[in-house]
Amino acid sequence: MVESLRVAELRSLLSAMGKDKKGLKKDLVQRVTELLHNNFHPELFSAIQELYDQRHSTSNANSRCSQVITIPTAVEVVTTIQRNPKKSCGLVHKPEVHMIKLPFYQTLETIVAPVSLVPTFAVKQQINSIMFCLTPRQSAQIENCQRTKAGVKTVQLVLRICYTESIGVEDDQYPPNIAVDVNGHDCPVQAHYSKKGQEPSQPCRPINLTPFVKRITENHITISWEDWKNKFYSVGVYLVKVFSPEDLLAQLQKSGVESVECCKQKICQKLCCNPENEITTTGLQVSLICPLAKTRMSTPCRTQTCAHLQCFDAAFYLQMNETKPSWTCPVCHKPALFDTLQIDGLLSGILQCADEAVKEIEYLSNGSWRAVRKEKECSKTTDLSSLSHKNSSVVQDIVDLTQCSSDSDDDGAAIQTEEIVLTHVKKESVRFSKGNVHVK
Repeated sequence: MVESLRVAELRSLLSAMGKDKKGLKKDLVQRVTELLHNNFHPELFSAIQELYDQRHSTSNANSRCSQVITIPTAVEVVTTIQRNPKKSCGLVHKPEVHMIKLPFYQTLETIVAPVSLVPTFAVKQQINSIMFCLTPRQSAQIENCQRTKAGVKTVQLVLRICYTESIGVEDDQYPPNIAVDVNGHDCPVQAHYSKKGQEPSQPCRPINLTPFVKRITENHITISWEDWKNKFYSVGVYLVKVFSPEDLLAQLQKSGVESVECCKQKICQKLCCNPENEITTTGLQVSLICPLAKTRMSTPCRTQTCAHLQCFDAAFYLQMNETKPSWTCPVCHKPALFDTLQIDGLLSGILQCADEAVKEIEYLSNGSWRAVRKEKECSKTTDLSSLSHKNSSVVQDIVDLTQCSSDSDDDGAAIQTEEIVLTHVKKESVRFSKGNVHVK
């Protein structure tokens, strides 16, 4: 009986019994068999018996959806039953799957709890289906919501997909070559593939189902994908509220500002004298230019866990993560999630009072700051008469060398004279012709 079970069913059994669910099918079969031999579990045996009976039963061959078998110890085992030779529901309820919280999407309600997309045939292309209905209240929320500046509804119905096998909070991840059909309409999926037959190379986002969903009648979602390297995915449908970067920036300015006192305390801790160190830091330089936008910051921020004082512009950072969510600090390259961001209250005040030409400041040990101005090096071309007052020794050498050559000198002598002049002048830039020497 155990050998006739599928890999997904074996993993569900082992997971519920607190055992390792990784490995090939032969390893999973061995672990389940050892559980039955070494310590008899009636609930485990009953689940296996029921799965085996349903697998070999012909009465339910045309069943329209998957069945969930629950045993007393909360072991959740699912069997997938064919409904025709080419399609199957293949949906397994997985309430233990938790998808990561997305800053731009606030979950209002869960329409379909996470279910597994389990491949049921030894073919690449897999097809699963989901059916659900919206309540009148949910339909009204979508219908009566506002729209963003881009014309997008602020309340949406979205489809989210993630891994099933890993433990913990899951990031959104599409399977290879995914296609979504909603009530007979192709739903756009923004997926960027670096190579055909592989998972998307860029972070995945929730799929907006709103334009194709029926408000009251039953909705049908068909998901097709390629079974690649035996990876398992979960899918859920959610009613969400969508936020713009401007909305998140307003939230940050309202409740995510670090006080001036706390900022000064961090600076003092970095500048405090340590008797064990021979070198004492008297100042810390911070750039007013955002490392991402390469322009002057308007809202400087960093995470609560960042050890550096350098900030980046919050507005640009949020806009960037809306289009390509990476949520990584551009300074230390560590995770910088929205919930951990803080606006630097001290640097915000400095940006308001500092001159626009100032690109860098220095925090001093006494708690003050000063602007760092880098003077530009200027180069001037001067004749010999003006240089004679400043550096007569160099000019005298050049004059003597010029007098040593005549109009009858050949090219070799001219080259030799140039080398001698450069040796005497050292770092100065020199060009000369017959009778004239120009020092730049």
